[in-house]
Amino acid sequence: MELALYHPEHGYYASGRARVGKSGDFYTSVSVGRIYGRLLASVCREVWEGLGSPGEFTIVEQGANDGTMAADILGMIGERGGVFADALRYRIVEPFPVNRSRQQEKLSGFSRVSWHEDDEELPEFTGIHLSNELLDAFPVDSIRWNGSVWEEECVVLEKSRFAWMTRPIAEPDLTEAAKRLPVPSREGWRFEINQGISPWLSGIASRMKRGMILTVDYGQVGEDRFAPHRADGTLLAYRKHERFTDPLEEPGLCDITAQVDFTDLAAKAVVLGLTPIAYSDQQHFLMGAAEPWMRSLGDHAPEHRKDLLALNTLLTPSLMGSQFKVLALGKDFPSDPPLACFKYQRPGVGAL
Repeated sequence: MELALYHPEHGYYASGRARVGKSGDFYTSVSVGRIYGRLLASVCREVWEGLGSPGEFTIVEQGANDGTMAADILGMIGERGGVFADALRYRIVEPFPVNRSRQQEKLSGFSRVSWHEDDEELPEFTGIHLSNELLDAFPVDSIRWNGSVWEEECVVLEKSRFAWMTRPIAEPDLTEAAKRLPVPSREGWRFEINQGISPWLSGIASRMKRGMILTVDYGQVGEDRFAPHRADGTLLAYRKHERFTDPLEEPGLCDITAQVDFTDLAAKAVVLGLTPIAYSDQQHFLMGAAEPWMRSLGDHAPEHRKDLLALNTLLTPSLMGSQFKVLALGKDFPSDPPLACFKYQRPGVGAL
């Protein structure tokens, strides 16, 4: 999975082959319209206010693709201007030159934007770390229950084609992670373990002095992670908006993804001294974030028809509203009063 996505020449993401939107391989909330980024801009302003309106406030974005979300956020903040805009610094963590080039072209009209290859390059900051559909593309380990123990799924070459095989788990960390899982109800059960989560969180936490980590992705919490309909795991591939259950078919030409275990993510965050502040589906998160804007429209609502239609797509449960989840983790960040975007949060941190 790491090679198929991140090999500098042949990897789906690192080569610049990834495409989002109608003419690409999949949709994201960003590709639906500018309203998503503009609402995130209001969330960033709330975080700034919650931190006491510091004179320097940093937005760190990771997984910025072509820079569209950054442009939407910065455009909204720039339109409003004021003290918040003056305090803002925007930093993008981007290891791949082809993506960095696209982002720099799209964001050439904005000042105080900088790029960093990884979290270690970031200066210490106070602010918010944003990621949208980042964690589902972290390479995972796939394990299967053979009826008595968990085994590791590996990839082999058979007659010029990739194929699956299983073997005993050899890596100690993976063995320990497997021990924490419940015993499956039947043989053949698959589960994915994302070992990249801990170092990712640790890297951000080490650079953040105060603020919030806000990540949006698709995944599950609690017992729902082990629901019967997920017995074959969540590992999938996408190409030209088609979904494939076998990610070995066209490596490097399609997106490979596994759903996020938000319960595991929150537990690892707590170990690092971070506090889960909110957990919500996208529908209820954006309802709170959009409410002040929608109340301000008044008679001008028809002028914002395109934004309102896009917002409807983002909110509708059968489209994107229930598919995506939002987790907020705080570092020395006040939990009271709650941010407007979490006013209606469902199901809440208790579900984690």
